[in-house]
Amino acid sequence: MPINEHARIRLAIIQRKYGARLSQGTRGADLPDRRERFNADFRRILADIIVPTFEAIGDELAASGHAYRLEHDVGEQTPSLEFHILLRGVPVDASNLIRLFSRADAEGDGEVIAEVNVGQTLTELTRFRALSRITQDVAEQMCVDAIEHIFACNAR
Repeated sequence: MPINEHARIRLAIIQRKYGARLSQGTRGADLPDRRERFNADFRRILADIIVPTFEAIGDELAASGHAYRLEHDVGEQTPSLEFHILLRGVPVDASNLIRLFSRADAEGDGEVIAEVNVGQTLTELTRFRALSRITQDVAEQMCVDAIEHIFACNAR
């Protein structure tokens, strides 16, 4: 049974609209390559934006008598960064850290998750699927917000 002309036209429009995306493999066989590119781009953003921003903020904290430590790729198969906040007057073994990591099992190219861990309680800060959204201003604001959370939780 042949389809009517209206349905045929709609199918042609649908194929023109979405066909190019499908042929580019948005969910296809090149997924590992896309994830590798995503992780490589995230490593570059870590080095160029996040680490310098976190170091500058850590230096500000250090000027007030606190300390910090940055650790890369801690126990991860994907790029990650842990920013340990060592507050004056708080036991050194206290868990006060900001962590960013690339989630390997995310849909699409990948996803970066930012979270804060205070006293073994994780709070998600944000998620990034578009790495272009991780700017110096965004990294700085996210970090300062997380530090406020860390200070508030430890000042109880």
